[in-house]
Amino acid sequence: MKVHDADGPLWCRNGIKVRVAGVQAPDFQSSAPCRLHDLNYVCDDAKARASQRIAARLVLGKALNCRPVGRSYQRVVARCTLPDGRSLSCALIAAGAASRWDNYWRRYKMGECR
Repeated sequence: MKVHDADGPLWCRNGIKVRVAGVQAPDFQSSAPCRLHDLNYVCDDAKARASQRIAARLVLGKALNCRPVGRSYQRVVARCTLPDGRSLSCALIAAGAASRWDNYWRRYKMGECR
């Protein structure tokens, strides 16, 4: 698995690109939303690298259980669970790598973090 930033894409060994459901992480300044000056995104390379490192620690070398809930560009939007049973979205929020993206949190029926 390879990690772009905390909300994805996560590149799985089988070639599938996953966008983590319900969260928004800081983006690299070279990303499309940042190049378009979309004010809904945090565009900061240092923050994006920090969130990328946190996400990598959480997922690399682990078998995630991901359930598709939608599509975004050429990615599968998925609700993923870590091997210990925790929601990846909630773990990213708790670790400070991402924040809850309320519209999509509701759309994908993410529930509450424990």
